[in-house]
Amino acid sequence: MIENPQFILDEFVAEMRNRLKFDFNSYEIKHELWKAPHHTKDLPLGYGAVYIFTLVESSQAKAPPNRALKVGKAGPNSNARFKYQHYKSGSAKSTLAGAIENNPLLWSYIGFPGISVDVGEWIRNNTDRDNFYIAENKKEIIDFLEIYFKAILGPVFEGSLSNKA
Repeated sequence: MIENPQFILDEFVAEMRNRLKFDFNSYEIKHELWKAPHHTKDLPLGYGAVYIFTLVESSQAKAPPNRALKVGKAGPNSNARFKYQHYKSGSAKSTLAGAIENNPLLWSYIGFPGISVDVGEWIRNNTDRDNFYIAENKKEIIDFLEIYFKAILGPVFEGSLSNKA
């Protein structure tokens, strides 16, 4: 899970207001944490989201607990992206499942036992997911928030290689 998400949101909003002159407040971004083992839900109507997959606190992987694996976004009309594509390899480009399967070099680092295990189930059981919801009338904020989280969290599977084997 993301440590101190409200602090991060407050810092993000301050930067957006001061540097880019956006007029909004951190309370306009709703946070929801799905602790492992988590079950997905639909994207709330009228909202887009930025979401972050992190290793669980009890992880025994080489990567530290709460290590960010993936930061992504879904626009207000992207429920499939939000709800299930990251749990199923081959469902779309740049999914967490696909990134894990395509990068065996990192399996021991994140604690993934290998392709004999269903990657979607592994994600549900071994990651927490932080979701940050933004109303569709503020959807331009989604792109900025995703960039901000990627910069401060440095997710493992950002820009990772496709399968070269």
